[in-house]
Amino acid sequence: MKTAINELVDNLLSDFTPKQRRVVVGRFGLKNGEVMTLQAIGDELKITRERVRQIEGQATKKLREKVKTSAAHILEVAEKHLKSIGDVRRDDLFIQDLLFALGIDSSVKYPGEKLRFILFVAGTPSYAKEDEKYGAYWYSDEKAKAKFMEFVKEVTNFLKTGKKQELIDKKLYLMHCKDLVSCHLLSIPKHFGVNVFGDFGLAMWPEIGPKTIRDKVYLVLKKHEKPLHFEDIAKYINRYGLDKKSAHVQTVHNELIKDKRFVLVGRGVYALRENGFEAGTVREVIARLLVTHGPLHSTEVVNLVNQQRFLKENTILLNLQNRKHFKRLDDGRYKIREA
Repeated sequence: MKTAINELVDNLLSDFTPKQRRVVVGRFGLKNGEVMTLQAIGDELKITRERVRQIEGQATKKLREKVKTSAAHILEVAEKHLKSIGDVRRDDLFIQDLLFALGIDSSVKYPGEKLRFILFVAGTPSYAKEDEKYGAYWYSDEKAKAKFMEFVKEVTNFLKTGKKQELIDKKLYLMHCKDLVSCHLLSIPKHFGVNVFGDFGLAMWPEIGPKTIRDKVYLVLKKHEKPLHFEDIAKYINRYGLDKKSAHVQTVHNELIKDKRFVLVGRGVYALRENGFEAGTVREVIARLLVTHGPLHSTEVVNLVNQQRFLKENTILLNLQNRKHFKRLDDGRYKIREA
């Protein structure tokens, strides 16, 4: 197959003029694997973008019947494979599937571009170009495309109307995926996304596509499920590749201080408020616990405070000894001093 696909492409281009050949080779990346823009080819050939477009259209139209005859086996395999996996497949995955199914030698230069060229010129299966909403994909017919669009709409509505955190944690979107093929379809629409931890959801959700440092801090704390020092949070942001630029420790610390989602629970250590941690000084934490639980012995106070804070025992006891705010009862328990 190595020689076959190379000879096939060379044969298809043999009837072209040098200018036509340059346009087709450049537009499909047949020379070096890089697809050239209309402008780049136009500048090289000293013609307009529109003229390049015209040459490309005329050339591919001229080749259509010739490709259908000379590449009949490739087209048959492509159509059957697409049918077998649900009639719709993301472009890169489909090309990868076919290279394997056709047994194309890995030593062939730019096999994907050559195969994509053959399919595109033949016009079968149908091809949908990448745009603002969807990545490029192949589909069997208009009925298959309509069914795919309906599936995307269904999953989108499900995500928009459900409880976000429950959808993420329990991977409820899988209810709409009857098989692995259906799950792969979710990678085509650009408004869906997957974060570095493998969570799926709407790309606009901070938990899926975090854009600000605050959201990246939140995602790190959420996934670690425990309080972390601000220096460690910065390290994890960089390690996971959540930010294109290196996250600075001081920037992370500043965001932790300003955002009410985060609670200082120790020296430089922060936790998520949603996990039951409350803001406030040690004295305020003790006071809340005494209001909730009633009078407590000092050991009970220490244990309960350390569920909210990371402190030395002496620090907690020192605050408990504040007679202005707390009173020690005859049985050794402490309560809030009445105003």
